[in-house]
Amino acid sequence: MPFTPPKPLEPPPGDLRGSSVLVVDDERAWRVILETDLRMLGYKVSVAQDATEALEVAKTSKPEVAIIDLMLPEPMDGWALLAELRARGMPLPVIFYTAYPVFPSGTEDPDVVGYMSKAVDRADLYALLPPAIRRWRDRRG
Repeated sequence: MPFTPPKPLEPPPGDLRGSSVLVVDDERAWRVILETDLRMLGYKVSVAQDATEALEVAKTSKPEVAIIDLMLPEPMDGWALLAELRARGMPLPVIFYTAYPVFPSGTEDPDVVGYMSKAVDRADLYALLPPAIRRWRDRRG
């Protein structure tokens, strides 16, 4: 299999620099990679290693979008975290990021922006952020 160089990472448009992103992943390596990339691109980043921590962090950091690993440790996986965020009145856009190769048939939640495999180029993941943040800001007026 030939080596494919990674795509260049595109910084967000100027009006979105400093937008707040929550990264939730139980694997430290992924938290570090995503946090490093996103900070370099100009986002404010908060991280959590599980759903319980994510709920606490979300309360204080007020993220405009969340990147959530679907396979979080018990008792709350990514789906349960999404449900709990909604129950607490946080309809922020969510991108599920997972090593799991098969994506579920989807949710009725209109704010689940997408599902990304950890195998895809991270530039494709980050490209989902600006439209998600814009939609969130437009809705909140």
